[in-house]
Order: sequence, then structure tokens, then C-alpha cells
Amino acid sequence: MTLNFNKVVYISLIFFLGLCACGRAPLIPENLPGNAVEGRAAWERLVKLESLQASAVLSWKSIDGSHGKYKVRLFLEPPEHLKIQWLTPWGSVAGQLIMVTDQFWFSDSRQRLTWHGLTADLKSLFQRQEHRSWVSAVQFFQYWPLFFTSPQEDDVNYGMQASINYLTTEEGRFLNKVINFKDGDEMHIRLDDLVPVADEGLLARNIEALGHDGQIALTLKKFTVQEKLEPETFIYNLKNFKIR
Repeated sequence: MTLNFNKVVYISLIFFLGLCACGRAPLIPENLPGNAVEGRAAWERLVKLESLQASAVLSWKSIDGSHGKYKVRLFLEPPEHLKIQWLTPWGSVAGQLIMVTDQFWFSDSRQRLTWHGLTADLKSLFQRQEHRSWVSAVQFFQYWPLFFTSPQEDDVNYGMQASINYLTTEEGRFLNKVINFKDGDEMHIRLDDLVPVADEGLLARNIEALGHDGQIALTLKKFTVQEKLEPETFIYNLKNFKIR
């Protein structure tokens, strides 16, 4: 699919995420101080997440020092279903991203526009030189299931795509996942504020993803772990929006 993205999409995305910088961020060295054996075991203790509904704060920091944060509503069914809604200060929906398997729908309420395409289209859009700072944002959404997966699941689902190291740092306070993709890209994930949920599994209330172009953090405020969300949660149904 070829998407006809114009300047409006850039303005809209900047409003929501604000990642407008260039260059490379200093990634933490791969040999993080920590225990790899304990790290792998710690990641295995994460809850086998069926679904998650949460109110949260999405914050970002680009490599030029600019930063910001947004209140969001989050709906997840790993590994194929994600819905995130950016909220205005008055609680209305300013924007929405739905990702189902290999497709996305990104909606801008101000413009009453929705961009629909393959997930790969979203990535290639921001590989243009003038928008390279968006790679971390795209990476964050493309690989969001990795925030909740165990090493055993990663071996099955990502073994051919990436080399992944697992560590605990600061006496187990943080769980770290260092991902080196076969294409040369890299992403670091850090989990903090681990709380027990169903079946004594652990869920991180703070999730941070760091790439070469910036970092994004998601902090869960209120959340519900359920067996299944309503099917219509991930069905695009906005009325009076133009589709591109």
C-alpha cells in the first residue's frame, strides 16, 4: 500500500509525541552492570498478560533536550492488539492509534483525518532523513509486545530477528532487556515499579524504551488486567473522518 502522507500528518504526530530532533542518543552500553542469569529468571516471572486496560502517562525526551508528556488511555491484547488514545486536558480524545496484527489506523481529531496502512509503512515514512528522529517512536509502537514477553516467548517470536540480553540492575529494582536487531538497530527496555497481579505474576507500572533518537516512557496510573476486552475495542469505527 502506498500512503499519501503530507505535512498534516507530521504536524499531527508532532502534537502527540513531539520527537523533533536529529542525530543519535547515547545508548547505555550493552554490558550493563547486572546479573544476566537472574535477569532472565526475573523476566520469566512477569505475568502472562492476556489483556490490559489502563489510564497512563506517556512521556518523551528527545536528544536535543526537549520533552513532554500526555495523559492517555491504553488497551492491549498482546501480541496483536493495541489501542492508545491521547487525551486533551478536558478528557476528550485528541488522537488515536489502533494497531491490529500488521495494520494501523492513526486518527487526528483536530483534522478529522485517519491514516490507515501497514505497520511497515509507518516505519518507512520516518526513515526519511528529515524525520529520522521519529524512528524511536515507531520502534516503540512496532515492538510494544516486547515490554511484556518472557525470554522463552522472545526465543520463539524474535529469535530470527534479534539478539536479546536480559539483566537486573540496582539489586533487582530494574529489569532490563537489550535488543540488538539483525538489521543493526538497537532498543533498550527498562521496567520499574513491579507489582503483583493475577497468579502472583508481576506487572511493571513504569516502562521505558530507549533508542538512538530518544526515549519514551509509559507510566500506568490505574489499570485492570482482564481475560479479554470487548471485540469492538480494536475495531476502527470513527465516523465523519476521512481515510488516507
